Amino acid sequence: MASTRACAFTLGGHRFAVDVAEAREVVVFDAITPLPLAPSFVLGLANLRGTVMPVVDLAPLLGLPAREATGQTLGLVLGHGPWTVAAAVDAVLGLEPLVARDGEAAAPAGPGRRFLGAGAVGDDGSIAVLDAGAMLGALRGVMSGAGANH
Repeated sequence: MASTRACAFTLGGHRFAVDVAEAREVVVFDAITPLPLAPSFVLGLANLRGTVMPVVDLAPLLGLPAREATGQTLGLVLGHGPWTVAAAVDAVLGLEPLVARDGEAAAPAGPGRRFLGAGAVGDDGSIAVLDAGAMLGALRGVMSGAGANH
């Protein structure tokens, strides 16, 4: 594991984290422009200092109820390879030390387990670190299958 910290956040009442190597920044979007005919997990597009960025909902990948864009949306900008998106989150909890996972770290039941990364955070290792690259790859696969060019 190259980095030693993770960015912890909440989504749908659950705590998650991503390796800081995949977390670029935290932003508040005042407006998100809906994208007609986009897959349901694409909440829309937002302007991040002159760069148009897709804002996505990771909740369905994690077995949680889908969310909708609101007036102000908190986004955790994730990057993996050439693709960068803002994932809508409920709150950012801060940076936490990454620890090696002993056995199973806390994670949602169901489809979210396939996105577990290599570590956990929290004093008791109770927050599973998600593999942002795997999640973005899954979203990109759905977008490609839908005929979107992103």
